[in-house]
Amino acid sequence: MGMKIGVITTSFPRFAGDPAGSFVGDHVAALRRLGHEVEIIAAGGPPRELDRDTEAEDRSVTRIASDLFYRGGAPDALERSLRSLPTALGFAARLAVEVIRRADAWDLIVAHWLAPSAFAALPSRARLLAIAHGGDVHLLRRMRLLAPALYALRARRARLAFVSHDLLELARAAAPRLRTWLDTAAIVQPMGIDAARFAALGRAPVHPPTILVAARLVPIKGVDVALDALAHLRAPARLVIAGDGPEREVLAARATSVERDLETVFLGSVDTHARDRLLREASVVVVPSRVLSNGRTEGMPMIALEALATGVPLVASDVGGLRALATHALLVPPDQPLALAAAIDRVLLEPRGSAPFRVLDWPIVTERLLAHAHR
Repeated sequence: MGMKIGVITTSFPRFAGDPAGSFVGDHVAALRRLGHEVEIIAAGGPPRELDRDTEAEDRSVTRIASDLFYRGGAPDALERSLRSLPTALGFAARLAVEVIRRADAWDLIVAHWLAPSAFAALPSRARLLAIAHGGDVHLLRRMRLLAPALYALRARRARLAFVSHDLLELARAAAPRLRTWLDTAAIVQPMGIDAARFAALGRAPVHPPTILVAARLVPIKGVDVALDALAHLRAPARLVIAGDGPEREVLAARATSVERDLETVFLGSVDTHARDRLLREASVVVVPSRVLSNGRTEGMPMIALEALATGVPLVASDVGGLRALATHALLVPPDQPLALAAAIDRVLLEPRGSAPFRVLDWPIVTERLLAHAHR
């Protein structure tokens, strides 16, 4: 029988093709295909003018006013300045009030991100599945709140899912006395992809070969490393950067300083339709993420999974959740432009076919998460 499920999230698509929280939108769609009724509580943000009426017709989505999660990411905003902290705390309080108001009607709560989403669900009584994505875990660890958060989730009898083994290990290290509980209450489960749709995109690489970086323009994404790698490439290519963020001006200035006759294109934020076209045309997708000085690194970037599902060769840093892709991608040490350039050259100079990656199809992922929630 279908359940009534409440999904609590920060980022959630605001219009058709919105990349922000698109994987949460896909998760909701997968739950609905299984016959469940789903309500969503998510952060708001400035809507696109042409799509202003689209969501007004979808009464399943409740928005809590805040654009903090659509400007490069809340963890990055908090790292740049603690002035964002009152805004984040105010949003968390309003989110909790809305959850309390609605949760009695839900059979299950799915909270994407421990903070603030899972925190907002703590006072409610419905079964809780809390999904940790990366930035939330690292932020709580830096604030010395990860252990208290885990104890609160245990008291709440929550089930946890971490998108990478590294994140689960951070949780175990933060709360050693909860290791036995985590062994049963937590699983490692990357988010899903629509494997059939990405495989159907096909490949149509353009000339000159395109190196695609699709990421928020924030330090953790290491886009500067990709720019520096251009100076060491042997293969003719152009670099296309899809994404926006507070580092855009700095990165654009850095691009002009690279002493190579290679084109670099900054597209800004692109919708999911444009992203699909870019994947189809790319010769290689590069995910040059790094470990920040405070220890924060990636969970499992969705663009890496989407590239593999499309059959595009992937070059990525050997950090965080990306390590799990070692058998499917070329992994290189982070912050090393020479190593990154060598890996890109290997792909461009010796192109090989790549079978689409199908392990993380959304129906499989959704069923596993639901089964874990009800253990």
